[in-house]
Amino acid sequence: MYFCHFSGNFSENFISLPVWVEKGGQPSVIEKLNVVKFGGSSIRDSFWSALKLVEYLYESSNLVVVVSALRGVTEDLLLLAATRDREVLERISHQHLRLASRVGAEVENLLSELEKALNLPKTPEAEEYILSFGERLSAEIFAKALQNEGIEAVPIDARNFLMLRGCLGNAGIDYYASAPYVRKLGELAEEAVPVVTGFIGNLRGKTATLGRGGSDYTASAIGAILGANAVLIMSDVEGIYTADPRLVPRAKLIPFLSRERALMAAKLGMKALHPKTLEPLNGIPLFLGKTETWRLGTLVAEFGEEWPIVVHRVRNGFGEIAVVGRGYVRGFTPVERGWNYSLFRVPVEELPDAVNEIHEVVVNEGLSSSDHSELWARV
Repeated sequence: MYFCHFSGNFSENFISLPVWVEKGGQPSVIEKLNVVKFGGSSIRDSFWSALKLVEYLYESSNLVVVVSALRGVTEDLLLLAATRDREVLERISHQHLRLASRVGAEVENLLSELEKALNLPKTPEAEEYILSFGERLSAEIFAKALQNEGIEAVPIDARNFLMLRGCLGNAGIDYYASAPYVRKLGELAEEAVPVVTGFIGNLRGKTATLGRGGSDYTASAIGAILGANAVLIMSDVEGIYTADPRLVPRAKLIPFLSRERALMAAKLGMKALHPKTLEPLNGIPLFLGKTETWRLGTLVAEFGEEWPIVVHRVRNGFGEIAVVGRGYVRGFTPVERGWNYSLFRVPVEELPDAVNEIHEVVVNEGLSSSDHSELWARV
């Protein structure tokens, strides 16, 4: 019989992967593969912390690393695809050449390929192709940095093994078609660290993207097909909070969260995870943590604590606020109520204040809702 022990700390606030303990025996880390995904903020702002984290994990486990584009680059690539503005191209090139020069990576060929792509007709296919360069450049640079640290690493283009279905811009992963290729990736991980491009794949021979935040989805799909020990999603925040901590300063970190509740929150607008990330991970734990400090703040598994989560998004010209885990919110009338959630709608300009106020009512039960009547009279 086995059980899983999780700790958010290890040796002065470093991380601890799941330790599986055989009843009556001694703790030991199972020699299985782990998948680690680094978001764009990690690659841009915490590059060296990400690098050292991979070194640390590699000492005890085989790894597959998944990388996003540098933070802000996908937006620039979207702009480039729409305008073909050479100044935008120069900005993208300068940012990557500067980082590449620090580790000795060669990215000139990729940047030259990107420049040639500007001559393509403005079609959805061309836009998807142009968007692929963010992750491809990140993988090349990060793999070279690992090689400099004495770790055999190989940049891997996910278009060579991740087969997709659906439509351009928001494709889904075809697990059956991808499995033979992904297993080859697992075999490679026995000899080296594959550094895989997130966000992109192969849709009937064409480049396609998985939608915003799709690198999370890439990581979970690889983890599911390979039967990984764990999937880690590393970013610039410690985990999943009761609301977006960038918008709600008093948001509380949720240490343990059920897969079901996290999935519902993601579908209703939570930005911490791509909505499809959790679908394939039956029984595989998902950890979310902060790259800079190596802190794992949230474990998503089959069972978790019953914290409510306040999520928000802009949709159809309005701000939408969903409270996951509460079918009823004291004092407020929702525009929609579903199983274990309620949905409110506000003018976009009032969204930040509204999210903070609903969070106060839902999470801090001691606060009176009377102070919020003027704002919410318009909801």
